[in-house]
Amino acid sequence: MKIQQLLLLLGGVALVLSPAFAQLAEDEEIAPVDLSGGYPTSFFSDISRDCEGIYREGLSFPVKTDLLKEASGLAVSRKHPNVFWSHNDGSPQKLHAVTTNPGQEGLVVSELTLPDYIKPLSGDGDWEDISTGECPDGSKRLCLWIADIGDNEEKRDSYFVYAVLEPPANPIVVFNDPMNNPADAVMEDDAMMEDDASSNGARKLLQSLLNAPSYLGWIVNQATSGRGVGDDAHERFNNAVNDPRHYNLNGDLRPRYSQSESGRTCESDHKFLIENFVAPNDVWVFEFKYPGEAKINSEAFSVAPDGSKFWTIEKTESSSARIFESGSLLQNNATEFYREVPVKQVGVLSPPCFASGVGCPDNRQFWSITGMDVHPKGSRVVVQTYAGPFEYRLSTPFDMSQLSAATPSGGMTTKGAEAIAYALDGMTLWQIPEDTDDVGCQVMQPLMCTFTATELP
Repeated sequence: MKIQQLLLLLGGVALVLSPAFAQLAEDEEIAPVDLSGGYPTSFFSDISRDCEGIYREGLSFPVKTDLLKEASGLAVSRKHPNVFWSHNDGSPQKLHAVTTNPGQEGLVVSELTLPDYIKPLSGDGDWEDISTGECPDGSKRLCLWIADIGDNEEKRDSYFVYAVLEPPANPIVVFNDPMNNPADAVMEDDAMMEDDASSNGARKLLQSLLNAPSYLGWIVNQATSGRGVGDDAHERFNNAVNDPRHYNLNGDLRPRYSQSESGRTCESDHKFLIENFVAPNDVWVFEFKYPGEAKINSEAFSVAPDGSKFWTIEKTESSSARIFESGSLLQNNATEFYREVPVKQVGVLSPPCFASGVGCPDNRQFWSITGMDVHPKGSRVVVQTYAGPFEYRLSTPFDMSQLSAATPSGGMTTKGAEAIAYALDGMTLWQIPEDTDDVGCQVMQPLMCTFTATELP
């Protein structure tokens, strides 16, 4: 890895690892790096790794907006650190960027509006997924790739993929750490601790957690106090430390704030949102038909990092789902902004819940594949179902034909979702559900790579 790339990865923090490293820094001539268009694709494949452990649920957080009421796609930004892009189901003509920065999780930092002419003339468009990769013009600029591939009634004549230049996002530079002022964050008065057994003891424990939050310490306290740990320990720890006003030390919602799901409200926070619009020369439209002009409903889509091809997986409740791969998407000339591309079938998938050995629910709807993403190295593919995500390993990078014979791993979480995406490091999966309750504030759930019991040092 180039030294300048390492320094960029570390956010400019210099680490003196050894005299040899320092000498290497002096000997190597460091050329200026132009990041005006974002990081090069190779940079992400260099820094990403495969998870050799198991995925476990991390700390979830709500997306603080009512603009995403039915999120149907999720993709990591390759241009802005700690940013994901999502969109609503249907033909919304808008994309929204959400930050995962610590202390500002869930804030919307950008909105991109597509022109109305970027939609099927038939009016039957249905956005179902989104991916990120290089633009198809060979400029190495970074694009957002939108999959207009939904066809619930299986009556569309053709399907579309749109590539749009990834726009700016609000550069949040203030670390809004909710734990900076423990005294203010803990409580306004002693009544805030009324549902805890010992107010003074609880105050001291929470104060120590806020000054130096330790998940392990919280787990030990839960076990020794008799409260128990539970499968939702990460979520409850997050609640106890980051929102003590609404949650007690056990991570449970205080009675005064309890409310039914029907009464749930969304407190939108749009103070960092900036609006963007697509320039005419910064959008590319690809139209395609499936082999034999088959009418196929799909919600799973991913694009190659270099923008050269895309893949879709059929959404079906049958015993096999077809996998499709497009022809080349690379632009032939500078004025080509629309093209019909061929698509071919490259494999079939058995229901992931069956192929993994995890076991399938009786309801076949939970077998359906609702999203996918390809690892930055191309070595793995994750598919999302209503029964949870499943990950496949590829011996040849980006060869989707291998999915047919691969055995996926599952059991990461039982929380169903609509969309899923790899983080840029390849070690974390992010998923988001598709709620349709007109409320918003959907929950982003990370699945973190962890060691297995036999791999712990």
